[in-house]
Amino acid sequence: MKRLAALLAAVAASSLIAMAQQPESKIALTPMVEYDLAGIPATAANSLERKLVSMTTANGFASVDGDFLITAVPDLVNSASTPTAPPQFVCDVEVAVYVLNIPEKVIVDQKVYVCKGVGQSEQKAVISAINQINVRSVDTRRFMDNVRTKILDYYAGRLPAIIAKAESLASMTRYEEALKVLSAVPESLDEYPQVAQLMVDIYTDCIDRDAKKLISEAKVQMVQENYNLAMKTLIKIDPNSSLFPQADAMVTQIKAKLDAEKAAELQREMEQYEREKEQAQREYEDNVELQKMKIDAAKEIASKIPVDVSDADEQQPEQSIEEKGRSMIKWLLGNLVE
Repeated sequence: MKRLAALLAAVAASSLIAMAQQPESKIALTPMVEYDLAGIPATAANSLERKLVSMTTANGFASVDGDFLITAVPDLVNSASTPTAPPQFVCDVEVAVYVLNIPEKVIVDQKVYVCKGVGQSEQKAVISAINQINVRSVDTRRFMDNVRTKILDYYAGRLPAIIAKAESLASMTRYEEALKVLSAVPESLDEYPQVAQLMVDIYTDCIDRDAKKLISEAKVQMVQENYNLAMKTLIKIDPNSSLFPQADAMVTQIKAKLDAEKAAELQREMEQYEREKEQAQREYEDNVELQKMKIDAAKEIASKIPVDVSDADEQQPEQSIEEKGRSMIKWLLGNLVE
């Protein structure tokens, strides 16, 4: 899992929060290979996985817990040693690269690389062959561009269903799950502004729900004259909540009731509160920046959801990205054998 986390970190995209979509907006494509392939040493498989990481990043893809996987199946076609001293190994390797749609269990596209490598051992020769794959070649770019188009077509075709599922989840106050469904949609999709607006709306509902709970707690604390605790509770409310003005008015009431000693104890929290309030006001005045910030925050919430939202009416334990990927690769290998 640590190895996968490191690979994902290597291809993590910068925040996908732009409202106006650009062609270069990144699409999630997670690289993964099977390490127990017959005839291929584990070190060679590791080199192949690094090559897939380079292929995704060099061609403008991101890697997150998404619906699409890029994997590769190497085949050692021929191995021979030279009559030199010391002998050298020469290996012919065919590497079939596949992009897989995990939910639909289909191959999106594939490309075969024919490579030759030389090394002091067969293992090193295989690694040398894999390293011959040019991730920036015209053929590779054409392949990856075709993959990008097919993934966008997939999301464009499913967009009504995706939106309906998110709205259904939101209607049940399962806001975080709704945001997870929407966060999978690539921002380079022409229809993305509709998705972005829905994410903002659901995000606002989400933070309003939390704000309402905190305000209720603070009201009880104020009745009990526990103003110190009430202040700390109100400070937790997101300044972008539509209930923030109500919380701010309560903060003003508390300030008037605090004596000098208690006010001094809360000075640091108050300073942080004022900074966040001023920042929220500046972002509000710049509506585009505000929308970007809300989408970013919504995706942050979505990234933490530990449940599978494939069915809006029934929650089931979610497989990790590694578990889903391994299962999909097993499916692919089984079909290749058949």
